[in-house]
Amino acid sequence: MSDRKKIIVATRPSLLAYTQTMQTVELLQKTNPKVEFEVKKFSTQGDRVLNRSLTEFGTTGLFVKELEHALLENEADIAIHSLKDVPSFHPEGLKLVAFPEREDVRDVFLTRDGSTIEEMPKDFVLGTGSPRRRVQLADLRSDIEFKEIRGNIDTRMQKLMDGEYDAIILAAAGMNRLGKEFNENLLLDVDQCIPAIGQGAIAIECRNNDPETIAILEKVNHEPTMNAVLAERAFMAEIEGGCKFPLAAHAVVTGEELFMVAIVGDLKTNNFIVEQIEVPVSESIQKSKELALQMKETCKAKGINFYL
Repeated sequence: MSDRKKIIVATRPSLLAYTQTMQTVELLQKTNPKVEFEVKKFSTQGDRVLNRSLTEFGTTGLFVKELEHALLENEADIAIHSLKDVPSFHPEGLKLVAFPEREDVRDVFLTRDGSTIEEMPKDFVLGTGSPRRRVQLADLRSDIEFKEIRGNIDTRMQKLMDGEYDAIILAAAGMNRLGKEFNENLLLDVDQCIPAIGQGAIAIECRNNDPETIAILEKVNHEPTMNAVLAERAFMAEIEGGCKFPLAAHAVVTGEELFMVAIVGDLKTNNFIVEQIEVPVSESIQKSKELALQMKETCKAKGINFYL
């Protein structure tokens, strides 16, 4: 590339979104030293409407649509997303090109005094707006009183300290990216709480007719992360669910093998099923889709309704 290229990067304005965007841009800059990156903030519906739970919205893509619109209107060249916010189907003309190495996928159970979930008193109030977390944590502690919570990490932590909640759940990835310290004993293992699809992963999106930009982005792609998250997203697309529903899937790639565990639950009854597969990476997309179809049939047979 003889001439210096400038790339406009679309990001959400929240502290976490902006921070992880700047961290990703730094990675892109290291691998593309002749390219100039300019970050531009675009507010999304999910950023603006904070007085409603995410499950109340009738649409998906609350945190990505405005960024994708900027790409389609040539107001930006790339968009950097938290992958868990990206719907399984996205607009024609756009492509998820690169997935940098994934952060910690686990959830963190935060309390004022450092108590673990097992040590909490009976009927404690837990702040979460996630159906996925509710179904799984209710299995760990059937006495939990769940209470909706919105806002960024600092807002949620302040609400915890102010006594509005006895505990809250946050993603370890976000805490780590913002440099927030926490006791590792408060991390929930994957077998306690299966993470959201795409949790801990960043996705970089651009127009699919821009080969020069695609080549720049592909330099930061981490293939094991890509294979893992694409399998999770294939499961999500086939089961036709997202963050509004009590479902989760987490994949890990080791060599040429992929292991994935998935959960589908019923928010009204807190009943759920868990299944897993271990398959060659080359077959993981198809096998993930087959797992989704199998779990849908199992849910139907057991009367588990995971669609709200």
